[in-house]
Amino acid sequence: MKTLCIFLTAVALAAGSTGVANAVNLLSNGELDSPGPGLPITSWTKDESKTFSGPTTDLITLEPWIEIGPVTNGGGDNDLGGFVKAFQGNSTTGDLATMHLYQDVAGAVGVQYVLTGWYGGGANYSGLQAGPTRTELAIEFDNDNNLGNGNLGSAILDVKAAGLTAGGCCDFGAQQFSVVSGAAPAGTAFVRARASMIDGYGTSGGDQALFIDDFSLSEVPEPASVALGLMGMLALAGLVRKR
Repeated sequence: MKTLCIFLTAVALAAGSTGVANAVNLLSNGELDSPGPGLPITSWTKDESKTFSGPTTDLITLEPWIEIGPVTNGGGDNDLGGFVKAFQGNSTTGDLATMHLYQDVAGAVGVQYVLTGWYGGGANYSGLQAGPTRTELAIEFDNDNNLGNGNLGSAILDVKAAGLTAGGCCDFGAQQFSVVSGAAPAGTAFVRARASMIDGYGTSGGDQALFIDDFSLSEVPEPASVALGLMGMLALAGLVRKR
C-alpha cells in the first residue's frame, strides 16, 4: 500500500508539472516568425527611441539566420528571430538606444502568469558589459484606462543578472529565461508581456547585438488544482485498499 501511495503521489505531481509544460501560450506570434525578414513584427508593438536624437525605426528586425529556441527549421523564412541592434546607440555621445517589444492580452484578477523567452548575445553586446544597458523580461498588469503603464504591478527579470551569455552564429549562446508574476491585482484588465533592451550602445569589435526568440505567456496552474488531483489519487488508493 505504501508503494502504491508513493506511486500515485508521483503521478499526481507529474501531472501538475505536465500541465505547466503544456500550458496554452496566450501570445500571438510568440515565435517571432511572422510576417517575414525586415517587416514589422505581427501582433507585437515596437517602442524604440534614443536618448536625445528622437525615435528610430529599426532597432529590431526579424532575421532568418537566427537559430534560437526549440522550434527551428534550418533558417527558413518561416523560422525567424529578433535581431536587436544595440550598436545603434553611442556611449561616447550619450545617445543611448532603447527598444521595447510588447504584447497585451486580456488578464484575470487573481491569476498568476509565467513569461518565458530565449535570449542570447553577441560577444560584444553592451548588455553583457559594465555600463548602463539593461536587458529585461517583464510581466506588467494594467487596467483598461492606463494600458501600458504597469500601474497595477509588475514582475521584471534582469536577464544579465539571471545568466545571459554570448555565443556565435546562429544560436548566440541563447538560453530560455522566465519570470513568474504574483497574482494579478484587483482592477487588472490586461497583462503585458515585454522584452526590452534599455540604453544599448555600440562597443569595440563585432557581434554587438542582442538576439531574442520564442516567447510564451501562460497562466500558472493553481496549487489547488494539483492538490485536488492528488486527493483523487489518494481516494482511489483508499478504494483499492478496501478491496
